[in-house]
Amino acid sequence: MKAEFLTGICAVLLVAAPCNGTTTKTADAASSVQTIAVDYPVRALREGRQGTVIIALTVGPDGRPKSCAIASSSGHADLDRAACTSAVRATGFPPLADGSDRTFTQKAEFRIEE
Repeated sequence: MKAEFLTGICAVLLVAAPCNGTTTKTADAASSVQTIAVDYPVRALREGRQGTVIIALTVGPDGRPKSCAIASSSGHADLDRAACTSAVRATGFPPLADGSDRTFTQKAEFRIEE
């Protein structure tokens, strides 16, 4: 179930990455923002659980996500897992010209609108 298609339910992850492959520092990397649809865990949705997850997403020089770690938990393991799983499955990050990995710290919000 994709949260973006359900009225009143919101689960999005915004990921910033350099758009031109330059060697921009992480703090300056918000020149391009990608919105990733996050699967809202069904049980969390049914139980009305919400939260905000901060993830650290590492993207390789080829633009593919390599790993994800929880920098700040939502307090719900399934929401944390969903944020990282969706971020690592994402595509479309620009390649990095210097051949190094980059780590971006980003927020994923799981909200049920009433």
